[in-house]
Amino acid sequence: MLLRRPRGKYAFVMRSRFTTLFGLTLALGLAWASPSFATKFSPLLADPKFRETDPVPSPDGKWLAFQSNRSGSSQIWIMSTQGGQLRQLTAEPESSQVAGQPKIATRVMTPNWAPDGKSLLYISTRSGPYNVYSIPFEGGEAKRLSNAAGSQRFAVYSPDGAKICFGSSRLQPTSIYGFNLYVMDPKGEVEGPPARQLTFSGASPGHPVWSYDGKWIAFVAKDFDTTRTVNVGGGMQTKQSAMFSQFRIFKIAAGGGPAIKLTGLGVGDGSEDTWPSWSPNGKQIAFGRNAGGKQSLWIVDVTTKKAFMLTDDGNCMKPTFSYDGTAIYYTKLIDGKDEDIWVANDFTVAPPTRSKSTAHKSTVSKK
Repeated sequence: MLLRRPRGKYAFVMRSRFTTLFGLTLALGLAWASPSFATKFSPLLADPKFRETDPVPSPDGKWLAFQSNRSGSSQIWIMSTQGGQLRQLTAEPESSQVAGQPKIATRVMTPNWAPDGKSLLYISTRSGPYNVYSIPFEGGEAKRLSNAAGSQRFAVYSPDGAKICFGSSRLQPTSIYGFNLYVMDPKGEVEGPPARQLTFSGASPGHPVWSYDGKWIAFVAKDFDTTRTVNVGGGMQTKQSAMFSQFRIFKIAAGGGPAIKLTGLGVGDGSEDTWPSWSPNGKQIAFGRNAGGKQSLWIVDVTTKKAFMLTDDGNCMKPTFSYDGTAIYYTKLIDGKDEDIWVANDFTVAPPTRSKSTAHKSTVSKK
C-alpha cells in the first residue's frame, strides 16, 4: 500500500464492517473494483492536547496539510503521510481587528494544494473578514488573493491550475446565506481582474471541489422549495427558505449552468450533507452526513445518485480523497470537542489518467 502508519501509541486499526459494506456495495451496484472498498480505519494524528482538522493530501501523496492549534493558535501545518515530524506552515497573527471593533482570535482553515504541489491556498481572518491566501509549500510570506466585501471561503484550484473557485458573500455581506460560487485567476483579484460569478442562487452554495477532469464542480447548497410548507416548531408553519432547509451535495458544469442535485433525494429525512470530495475516477463523491446528531462518512455514485455509509460510529466528518484513490483522510470528533485526523485506506478505486506534469506513481491497478 502507498500509506503505512507508524505503529505507536495511537497507531491501531479498527475493525471494519466488511460484511455490511460488501452487501451494500452489491445492492447499490457501485463501480468499485473490489467490494471491500476500505478495510482499514486508522488514526494519523490523535493527540488529545490539540485540535487537528481539515486534512488534505498533496498531489504526489507524500504530504498532508491540515489545520491545528498545537502552536497555541490556529495555523496550517504539514506532515508526511508516512508519519514523522510536523512542520508549521503559516504564521498568522493570533488576533485580528476591524476598525472600530474589538480584537478577535484569527481563524485559519481549509488548506488546499496547488496542482503542482508547490503552494497551498487557505482561508484566514488576519485582515478581519475571511479571505483567500496563498503560501509556498516551503514556507514564506503569505499572499492575499481575494479582494471583496463579505466573506470568502474554501478556495480550490482547478486541476490545471488555471482557475481558483471559492465561495463568497460579497453581494450580501451581512447575510449568512448570501454566498455564491466565484472563479478567479490564479494570481488573484488583488493583482488581477475581479472574480467571475459562477452560481446565481439563493441557496448559499459553497465548498466547491473540482472533478479531476476539470469538467464539473461539486458543492454544497441549501435545498429548499419556496412552495413547500414546513413546520418550524411551536406549532408554527412557514414557506420553506434557506433557513428552514438542509445542505445537500450538488454539481455544476465548470463553465456554469443548472445545478444537479446528488444527495438528499428522499424528502424529510432530517439529515444534512457537507464537505464533498471527488474520487479520482470521477465516479463517486465522498461527503459527510449529519443525521440525528451523528456524523458519518458517506459515498454517493455520481451517475446513479445512490449512496451508502462508510463509517457508522457517529463522529466522522470532512472526508478528502487521496489523489490516487487509495485513501480517504477525515476528521474524527472525540468526546464532542477534540478533533483528530484519521485515514480510511486499502481502497481499490482506479486513478485517473494524468498528464506527465502531474503524474505520480500509483498503487492502484487501472480498470
